[in-house]
Amino acid sequence: MKIIAWPAFKTKYKNPYNWLLYSHILEQGVIVEEFTFSKLFRQHYDIFHLHWPTETILRHPKSVVALLRAITLLLAINWAKVRGTKIIWTIHDEYPHSLLHPQLADWFQSKFIKQVDGCISHSKMGKELAEKTFPSLQYIPHSVIIHGHYRQIYPNKITREAARSNLDIPPNYHLLLFLGYIDYYKNVPHLVQVFRELDPAAWILLIAGKIEAPELGTQISNLAGNDSKVKLRFSFIPDEQLQIYFHAADLVVLPFQEILNSGSAILALSFDSPILVPDKGSMKELQELVGVEWVKLYSGELTTEVLATALDWAIQGERSLQANLENLEWQVLAKKTIQYFENICTKKNHSKCSL
Repeated sequence: MKIIAWPAFKTKYKNPYNWLLYSHILEQGVIVEEFTFSKLFRQHYDIFHLHWPTETILRHPKSVVALLRAITLLLAINWAKVRGTKIIWTIHDEYPHSLLHPQLADWFQSKFIKQVDGCISHSKMGKELAEKTFPSLQYIPHSVIIHGHYRQIYPNKITREAARSNLDIPPNYHLLLFLGYIDYYKNVPHLVQVFRELDPAAWILLIAGKIEAPELGTQISNLAGNDSKVKLRFSFIPDEQLQIYFHAADLVVLPFQEILNSGSAILALSFDSPILVPDKGSMKELQELVGVEWVKLYSGELTTEVLATALDWAIQGERSLQANLENLEWQVLAKKTIQYFENICTKKNHSKCSL
C-alpha cells in the first residue's frame, strides 16, 4: 500500500502525533510519503490522508493567497481521485481553531467534504459530532481510532525532587500546572481568576507555554497581579524540558471552553500526571480508557468548588505509579489504521490496494 499524508513526519517538532502514527505504519511494511503537490501530480498513491486541511491550507494572512491555495488543493484532490486515490480525513477537532478567513473556511470545507472517501475520528463522541455537523459523512466509511500516547518519545529521567527544585517550588507546596500553547479557547485567564479566588493553602499555579496573542498574555498577567503563588512562563517549552514540568506537578488542569480530543491531556498522562478536564467531547471516553483515578471530570464552568475538590483528589486519591495506557499503544492503532485503509480501497472496486 502506498500512502501520501499531509502532514506525515515534518510536524514532529511541534506535535509528534503524525510522526508516531506513520512511523509505526512504516514498520508494518506500508509505504508512507510526505505530501507535496508535485508528488501527488506525478505519482500514484492508494491513499491521500489529510489532517487539519482547513486550518493548514488557509493559514496565509492574505485572503486571495489563501483562496488560491484552497483551489489548488481541491484540484489536486480531484486529480488524485480520477487516478483512483482514496481521500481520507482524520477529524481532530469539532471545529477548526483560530481561522483567519472563516467564510473562506466554510466554503473550502464544504467542497472538501464532498471529495472525502472515508474519515477517522478519535472517539465515539467525535464521530457523532462530525456526522451531526456534516450529515454527508454518515454515508461514507467512518472509523473510530483513538489517539495514541506519548510515552518514550520525550526525555523522561528527571526525579520529582530535581524537577521541583528546577522550577523553584518550595518543599511544602503542591503544584497545579497548565502547560501548552495558550490560545483564547483554552480559558487560561479564567483559571487564574478562579485559582486566586480560591487561594488554596500550600498550592502554586504555574502557567507555561507560548502565547497566541500579546493581549492574551497581558490579560493573564493582570489577573495574576503580584501573587507569588501564580508563576507565568510565556515561552515555548522545549521537548527536553517537558519532564521538568510534569514531574513537578501534582495536578495538570486543562480548563478548555471547547474540547473534543486533547493531545495535551494524553501528553500529561504519558508523564503519569493526573488531569482535571471538562466533561466535554471525548474526555469521558478518555477517563473510561485510563481510569477515574487519573482523569477527573467537571461539568459546566470551572469554579472554586470544582477546583478545591480536584486539588484534594490530586493529593489524597490513591493511584498506581503509572497511568494504564495499554489501550493507546501505537502498534495496535497503526494496524487498525492500515486495516481501515484496506477496507476503503476494496469498498467500491472490490480490488485491494497495491501491496
